[in-house]
Amino acid sequence: MKNLVINLFHIFLLHTILTGCASSNDPIAPVIAEVTAVTTPTTDSTPDYTFSSDEAGTITYGGSCSSSTTSATTGNNTITLVSLSDGTYSNCTITVTDSAGNVSNTLTITSFIVDSTAATLAEVTAVTTPTNDTTPDYTFSSSEAGTITYGGSCSSSTTSATSDNNT
Repeated sequence: MKNLVINLFHIFLLHTILTGCASSNDPIAPVIAEVTAVTTPTTDSTPDYTFSSDEAGTITYGGSCSSSTTSATTGNNTITLVSLSDGTYSNCTITVTDSAGNVSNTLTITSFIVDSTAATLAEVTAVTTPTNDTTPDYTFSSSEAGTITYGGSCSSSTTSATSDNNT
């Protein structure tokens, strides 16, 4: 019996040497999770995304997102997404396949917006000067809705702009 075990070991060893691979009984798929979502909205058309994996493997992308990075390592993995057009991305997914062929859970990337075009602003009605009015009206137009940021000594309780005239 001892010789049979030794001979089987030698056959296994020879198979491993000749084929370059050993048998794998790894039935456990990698587990992946989001670490750092894409900032939203972002002006970056090639944003970074970070996820973690408990095993190394090959990355597969799904939905509207992809990357030139195809290998995941154990731990955190930061990928740069390929150039994206302006819009909302809510269907992007990642999986990792380990060396035994086990496919991870499908990780859905948190929805994000790419908006690389700044709003166009134009003055519509300036504040008349000089004036005795302590709360004068100022009107501007914006090509996009958004948040108003004030500078200098001007302020207002209005903090949201519409994609039209704003007073």
